[in-house]
Amino acid sequence: MELRSRLITLSLILANTVVFVACRYIIGTFDDPVWAQGLLFNGAEFAPLTLDKEWYRVFAHMFLHGNILHLAFNLYALFMVGSEVERGTGSIKFLWIYFVCGITASLASLYFNLFVIGVGASGAIFGLFGFSLVVQIADNRKESKPIAPLLINFIIFLGINLFYAKMLNADNAAHMGGLAGGLLLGAASVLNQSAKQVKAEYLLLVLLVVAFLYLPRYQVTYFNFFQRVLATEDSARLLFNRSLSDEDYLKHFKRFEKHWDTTRILLDAQTYLPEALHQDTFRLRRYIDLRKKENNFRIQLLDKESYRYRDSIEWSQQQMQPYLQLDYPLTQLQPIREPEEDTLSKPVLNPVKVWYNEAWEEIPDPPAAFYRLGQQDSAGVWQGPVRDYYNSGAVQMKGSFTNGRKDGVFLYYSDHNTYESAGRYNKEMPVGKWETFHYNGNLKSEEYFEPEYFMKNMWDSLGNPLVQNGAGKVKLYHNNGKVAEQGEYRNGKKEGIWQGYHANDQPYFEEFFSSGLLVEGRSRTLDGQRFIYDGSSLFPMPEEGYPHLNTYLNEKVRKLNSTQHGLVKVWFRVTFNRVLTDFQIDKSLTPEIDLLVIEWLTNGPAWLPARDHGHHMRSGWTTVTVEF
Repeated sequence: MELRSRLITLSLILANTVVFVACRYIIGTFDDPVWAQGLLFNGAEFAPLTLDKEWYRVFAHMFLHGNILHLAFNLYALFMVGSEVERGTGSIKFLWIYFVCGITASLASLYFNLFVIGVGASGAIFGLFGFSLVVQIADNRKESKPIAPLLINFIIFLGINLFYAKMLNADNAAHMGGLAGGLLLGAASVLNQSAKQVKAEYLLLVLLVVAFLYLPRYQVTYFNFFQRVLATEDSARLLFNRSLSDEDYLKHFKRFEKHWDTTRILLDAQTYLPEALHQDTFRLRRYIDLRKKENNFRIQLLDKESYRYRDSIEWSQQQMQPYLQLDYPLTQLQPIREPEEDTLSKPVLNPVKVWYNEAWEEIPDPPAAFYRLGQQDSAGVWQGPVRDYYNSGAVQMKGSFTNGRKDGVFLYYSDHNTYESAGRYNKEMPVGKWETFHYNGNLKSEEYFEPEYFMKNMWDSLGNPLVQNGAGKVKLYHNNGKVAEQGEYRNGKKEGIWQGYHANDQPYFEEFFSSGLLVEGRSRTLDGQRFIYDGSSLFPMPEEGYPHLNTYLNEKVRKLNSTQHGLVKVWFRVTFNRVLTDFQIDKSLTPEIDLLVIEWLTNGPAWLPARDHGHHMRSGWTTVTVEF
């Protein structure tokens, strides 16, 4: 008989336990955020979903619990008060009280809470306590017993529960809602003198259904808007992980422009939002505007093939950062990203700061002309984003390296913070469109490097066109207004005779070009030195010639007497100080032999740097192949 009087209570305890075990099996872990998201997907209360189409969560959340302590606390309380209420009301009315109070708890949570994931039977249990309190007070008054002890005990019980609720981060709005429902049902039961008849529960259920239908839906519309933001962000993230042509990227960015417009419309369409969301809506409005600007800069970059827009994109991204700190980042439905695996196979990169002299030769310490911040692998090879700076701290270059070679978009700056050039490299070789700039920051030229070099457009420092679509006569000037250089472009290349002058108007050089190639030239310095040269002077070369260098390398190979056979091809830079640096292996034999070849070149015959106009030394790249 004792078991039958608490059969429903025990059944509810069993149902909650079984659901908890089933959730652990389905979700696979108790660790957050996976566990919390698993509860959400399995019926937890969440206003944007419950108030939209998933009304069943009003019931389902009563059987879910946040952790074992939450479950144990609720089941103990359910056993204690449930057994008493079920014994006094019978099973049928007990079930009505339990679920109606659970619904009142749910509606209170939906109304008073903002984007809270709610689980647990505690709202319904508080309702049972409220019902029991009213009935006990009524019974005590009938028997002329004092009610003060009951009220004191209930206040103590309420305080303890609210204390533990705070420890468990429980939903007090739901607790108070459930309690209110229990108090109402208890009062109705006392007034109707019907301890076991179901009457008021019918009416309260109808009122609760009406209340549910009229609950404000702003959480639904705001959440749907936010999911649109997240979906657009996810699409953009996936896009950048794909390798597409510039044309395809451009199509996607133009589509994103419409997405951000739609997202802004959704935000502006919110007719009511509580004060708690005002800061977030302000941040999101600014964020959406900046994301649209950033997207527009990407369109301009691809449309105009002008990589200066990379700085505008970077500016937009920096401006966005303060607006990403939201009070309600509604990512509950977003996939939980697993941490990257196989990190051991990835090269370890070390952040470094390297100093350089004016020839871009690495030096141990300042004073220096430049310094570089970036990352190097264990072999000391540059990898990933790199920034170069003048010794003043002003940025000199932004770019990225792959295995020590320039790879991707590069921006170069003057020491007075104007652009010098902007374009893209592929394994150190310039590709596509490059822009160069005058000292005053005005655009100087648009050059193309694929499939072959083509000077498309050129302007003087005031913006007057000199070359248009590959054709035009060029006249450049010294700062004092004297002519510095003049010649002609045909089909995008230098053609015919080009003449240069010193700043005092004295002749400097005369060079003859054919289809952009320097055939021959002669120059004269201000101190009277004369030089005769051809196109080979534009590249570094061994001072004593290649035959002498080859003899030296062949002798080294013979003495090594290696059992390995093949080629080692080395690519390196010769600075205007005649220093060999930035060695890279184009074709490898073995790591040991590769290093030997670099050592032979470093300690071998001297090299002449590349020379402009036959004498003006500058840095240049070259290759050497050694056969074993």
